[in-house]
Amino acid sequence: MKIAVDCRMLGMSGIGVYLENILYYWLETNKAHSFVLIGDEKKLSKLKFGENCSVVSCSSSVFSFGAMFLFPVKEVNNCDVFYSPTFGIPFGIKVPVYSTIHDVVFLDVKGLVGGLSLLVRKLFYCRAIYASKKIFTVSEFSKTRIKKHFNTNKEIVVAYNGIRHDLFEWKNKKRSSDLYKNYLLYVGNIKRYKGLDILLSAVKAMSDVKLIVVGKYDDMRTSDKELLNESSLNENKVVFVGQKSDEELYSLISDAEALIQPSRYEGFGIPPLEALFLHTKVIISDIPVFKEVYSKLPVIFFENGNSNDLQKKIEGISNEKSPDCIIPEIYSYKNTAAIILKNITIE
Repeated sequence: MKIAVDCRMLGMSGIGVYLENILYYWLETNKAHSFVLIGDEKKLSKLKFGENCSVVSCSSSVFSFGAMFLFPVKEVNNCDVFYSPTFGIPFGIKVPVYSTIHDVVFLDVKGLVGGLSLLVRKLFYCRAIYASKKIFTVSEFSKTRIKKHFNTNKEIVVAYNGIRHDLFEWKNKKRSSDLYKNYLLYVGNIKRYKGLDILLSAVKAMSDVKLIVVGKYDDMRTSDKELLNESSLNENKVVFVGQKSDEELYSLISDAEALIQPSRYEGFGIPPLEALFLHTKVIISDIPVFKEVYSKLPVIFFENGNSNDLQKKIEGISNEKSPDCIIPEIYSYKNTAAIILKNITIE
């Protein structure tokens, strides 16, 4: 097949990482197919690809109405199929479309975006579901939520997230972080649904605890800024370090006493998986998707939203052994890439 791939989100966190790892395995192991990669040429140049790939330059935003009409559909329509790693599907595509919808957080979490922004996202979701021959998602939980909101009969295929390919390489040359010692770690954005306020409340009630917070704080809403300001009062206890390079992040995860993921909502939740891979203790909320993904892995659950229960679990972490587990193959981007490719067919 000749597959056109929307690569405009390459280089970004979240979906960008997902796409990068799928492309890594597609380009490494599927020489029978050819790929037309559409996106920023500079970012795409970092990928390793051979004669079975070509690049079409496109720097437009994924989620804008203008980009829906300005996408290079002529090049796409010269291919057999089109794959998008997200729900921003341009108009004018005549070949079969396949897309990944990671979650419907904007619909499930009230107040995350304003009324007009919510309406726009609903339109994008509807467009993706209507245009796609098949839809991929990252958990059974997300699959049920998509069906709940859109009542669609389209086939939704679950292909879980996994361990990044470069994390395997990093683990073999593991380096420690010299910046911090004896700390708990939070990785994620400053958003209410991420549950950082629950973690901060638990830490506030404890003595001799240091919390390192890693995450991107761009485009914060007023409530998120208030949370950041409140939690910055005790700089000795809570340290906000912003975004880190992949290698810095891996070092911070590897050296942490425990990674805490107190989310109220996730479509999957990757940091706990990476922490387990690096033999770091993990404490997570007992939300449905975490129960789905992590119930058979050596994590510690606390009651969602209960900072007192989280505090107890943190206080007992010293009595827990470091996890020594093999991450199941279903949580592998190699497996994810294979599932998607298997389900992509020509009309």
